Amino acid sequence: MPEQSIYEESRKAFSIAYSGKNKLQDHSISFEILAPALLAYEKLLREANREISGKKSSGKLMVVSDFEHKCFNINFEYVLTLYDQAQSLISSKEEIDAGKILDWLEILKMPASGAASVLGYLGYLKVKNGRKIERIIKKDDSDETGHVDVKFEGDNNVVTVNNYTLNLSKNPRALAATRDMLSPIGLEGFDKIEIRDGGVIVNRISSSAANDMLTSCIVGINDSKDTSPTVEQTSAWLTVYSPVYEEHAAMWRFTMGREIIYADISGTAIAHDAIARGGAMVEDTYQVKLEIETQIPQDGKPKKPSYRVIEVLRFIPAKPEIQSELKM
Repeated sequence: MPEQSIYEESRKAFSIAYSGKNKLQDHSISFEILAPALLAYEKLLREANREISGKKSSGKLMVVSDFEHKCFNINFEYVLTLYDQAQSLISSKEEIDAGKILDWLEILKMPASGAASVLGYLGYLKVKNGRKIERIIKKDDSDETGHVDVKFEGDNNVVTVNNYTLNLSKNPRALAATRDMLSPIGLEGFDKIEIRDGGVIVNRISSSAANDMLTSCIVGINDSKDTSPTVEQTSAWLTVYSPVYEEHAAMWRFTMGREIIYADISGTAIAHDAIARGGAMVEDTYQVKLEIETQIPQDGKPKKPSYRVIEVLRFIPAKPEIQSELKM
């Protein structure tokens, strides 16, 4: 199993509250609305981390606590693990951590409202409000921050962002996650999101601000010509389809539901552990964290996905009687 040297792990707790003046006595929210929104936070953070550090770090979002009255509150902890020396968020002299990613996205601080300062991700989407970009003006080459000025069509105002923000605002996966994150606002009496840091409200996203951001998300998704592969991570159950007795075999054949797939297991100890047990058996079952990558060709028609096992969560060995029945 390949090893990566862990450089540093950082954690940042924060909470998200979907709130509304008509929700003081009703603390509930529909599962159909909440579930996509919760998943969206992790998807957005995944894309943001990938934009900043590529494969030099990994992050996961944890739900860590309970619910607070007068609103629907979810407590999170974002855990960022850096491998080697990750790229800087702002300059070559500054290292990234979990809090800085949340700050850059403007989850943990109020989105800036105009050209007076450098806009973060949410602030940029709000000011953009779905408008087309007329021109991107690169700052002086001596500016190590990677800042650019962006001029929108029909507007003489110029806003300043860093390249990470500009790139993420064109990423259809990040935009779709942002859309889903904001989607509960305006439904079932919820009219704002309140973000807390240590119990203190540090950011509010109103219904009008959310609508501006949503407009940018929808226009950006529709206009996207991005053909980079879509990458999703999910928990999955994989059952060995045919035994493998080679420890260095990178690809194993599994059933996933009714589908037969090949999955890359080279980043795990699956093969090593199977050999130690005397070999893999049909019906050996793994609960795994699975990465699913789908290439998007120029014609826009997705190709057959590829699968990679990131982590084994649980192993359930096949029962001996199952093996006997299969041999009959």
